Amino acid sequence: MSCTAEEIAEKRRIAIERLNARKSANANKPTTASALKSVQTPVAAGAGPKPNNNAVHGVGSFYGQNENRNTIGKIPAQRKPAAPYARPPQTQKNTPSKIAPIFVRTVTCALSLISEERFIADTNGYHEQMIEEFKQIPSRSYEPASKKWSFELKDYSLLLTRLTPLNPNVVICPIPSFVMREFSSGPKAKPSHVCLNAIDPSLVSSLLKFQKEGVAFAIDKSGRALIADEMGLGKTYQAIAVADFYQQDWPLLICTTATTRDSWAVKFRQLLPHIPAQRIMVLNNGQDFIGDCRVLISSYSLMERCGDKLQDRGFGMLIFDESHTLKNFKAKCTNVAMALSKKARRVILLSGTPALSRPVELFTQLQMLDSRFCTFKEYSTRYCAGKQSSFGWDASGQSNLAELNILLARKFMVRRTKDEVMSELTEKNRETVILDPSYMWTNDGIEDDMSCYANDYSQSKGRQREDILLKYYSMSAEAKAPAVCAYLKQVLKENKKFIVFAHHHCMLDAIHKCLTKQKVDFIRIDGSTRSDLRAPLVEKFQTKESCRAAVLSLKACNAGITLTAAHLVLFAELDWNPSTLAQAESRAHRIGQMDTVTVRYLLAHKTADDIIWAMLQRKQDILTKVGLCNEDFSDASNVQALSDAGSILPYLNESVSPARKSIGPLDQFIQRSPKPSTTLKPNPGGSEAALLSRGSSTVSKFLDHDEDDDELAMLEL
Repeated sequence: MSCTAEEIAEKRRIAIERLNARKSANANKPTTASALKSVQTPVAAGAGPKPNNNAVHGVGSFYGQNENRNTIGKIPAQRKPAAPYARPPQTQKNTPSKIAPIFVRTVTCALSLISEERFIADTNGYHEQMIEEFKQIPSRSYEPASKKWSFELKDYSLLLTRLTPLNPNVVICPIPSFVMREFSSGPKAKPSHVCLNAIDPSLVSSLLKFQKEGVAFAIDKSGRALIADEMGLGKTYQAIAVADFYQQDWPLLICTTATTRDSWAVKFRQLLPHIPAQRIMVLNNGQDFIGDCRVLISSYSLMERCGDKLQDRGFGMLIFDESHTLKNFKAKCTNVAMALSKKARRVILLSGTPALSRPVELFTQLQMLDSRFCTFKEYSTRYCAGKQSSFGWDASGQSNLAELNILLARKFMVRRTKDEVMSELTEKNRETVILDPSYMWTNDGIEDDMSCYANDYSQSKGRQREDILLKYYSMSAEAKAPAVCAYLKQVLKENKKFIVFAHHHCMLDAIHKCLTKQKVDFIRIDGSTRSDLRAPLVEKFQTKESCRAAVLSLKACNAGITLTAAHLVLFAELDWNPSTLAQAESRAHRIGQMDTVTVRYLLAHKTADDIIWAMLQRKQDILTKVGLCNEDFSDASNVQALSDAGSILPYLNESVSPARKSIGPLDQFIQRSPKPSTTLKPNPGGSEAALLSRGSSTVSKFLDHDEDDDELAMLEL
């Protein structure tokens, strides 16, 4: 079948009209571009009726060869054409193509105690309805400076009821149930002193007022308490008084350090003379028979070795001196102590520094006092910022420290500082001394090694960082030894008794050799000194005027001995735990000291002191917030050690401590620092307010330096 040119033109006109009508009627079904191109193919005007199969086939394909003319322009349903460039429907032209999503921010409201009667709501954002609910609480109080709301504890349930409907827009972090149980009854009255009537009158008469309060507190807690008075405030007296009150629960086991076993035996016989001396026994080895003793005094190492024997004896009362020794819950010694505590009716813990650097170190001690208090996960989540990491449960952090301090004082711990209870106690001045470098770099190889260690430490992380610090610490002792000895020669001009602490044997040996060469009478106590010789050596230093110096190991002699005959305490080396240094200082600054005590830290630039001194500042800040460290190493006066040639080094930061008294001829070698230095500077803003303002940044710095503290603290180099 063939069509003329006129017929083709007419069909094309009809098709175009119908397509235009269809477009205006239904814009969602536009004609494809290929179809339009086929329909609108131009044909030459005046063309004859000559047949053209290609043209006819093209038109026939569009209309369909067997279709009726009425179907022209219709597209079968099964062949819906794609329209990637089609315009949007006319009905949606006035509607926005995109609607911005509405995000509702979730606000966290963390509740924690700030006193026995009030709690605080710490929010991380603003929520209008939450604030309106706060305003409806009767005991509300708003602090503009901190922008925080606080309420009385009696309104705790009411606040939870009002905030719960705001979930999930407001997420509440409540106070744990084990905390609320302790404070649900409101504030507690001070323990009565009536119980003191059941204690030996001569012992009670020897106690000071605050010591009697400590004894009454422990008895009020049914003989399961932590006496955490600052070092030098007579915790031993208080523990013996509590033990005398609970004599019906004996036999009594006293666990202490190896250096203080004999001192405990002497003090026990002195304060409780009515106890037969033969019934008070000191455990010297694992073969000793302990069947009939009333009081057994053991070291921690022997307690660990004789654990089964001690459990079979069935001690009804335990006293753990320096209880922070039991901080590691994985240690065998701690496990033995926990087993003994579960069987005993009375447990008294003594420690001037219950936690050396982290809140997690308190948990085992609290479990020994009350095993049903809470689980480790509950405690670490609340107070150690516990979280699951790729290496397991991480409890190395700190959180809610103010609440922890309140909880400890309420349930477990009594702690007093020297400033609080001993106003008549003599002053203690802390100073830092920069050693003369001309005595240090006697070997070019040592100087190069020190520079390499400092550079490697700054660029390393993790375990590698620990190893470098330990080597740097050891090398610093070798480098500092000549400068320390040069400084001691100046100290000897004081003609007064002094104590010098060190850690490494090379430093102790160098000091020993220096004092011997100067023909000075002195004592030396370190880890190799037999326990039966330590008490006579201490007695010699305390009583003999000719004994000028005490050379002591920082680890072996930082607790348990009294050296009040000394008025000057020197630290030839540092330790990374502020509590260890504070305990060592208290060997001289304690009850019985009649003169001002001066403490000097001998520091050297370009040594490990640069790192460790800054580390001490950060750790001390955290422990202060928990209420477990009242020392402030940033208050040390900065002084300068002069060489024989009179050279002067750049000084440290300005002193922030009160002016010290003159201490004699050495003053001519000590000067105040007129300008700040770039190294060994104290931590700015050591106060609690400044610490709070820094927030989590301070915590992260603390954790960075504490991640391997346990390994460092236990090493004997």
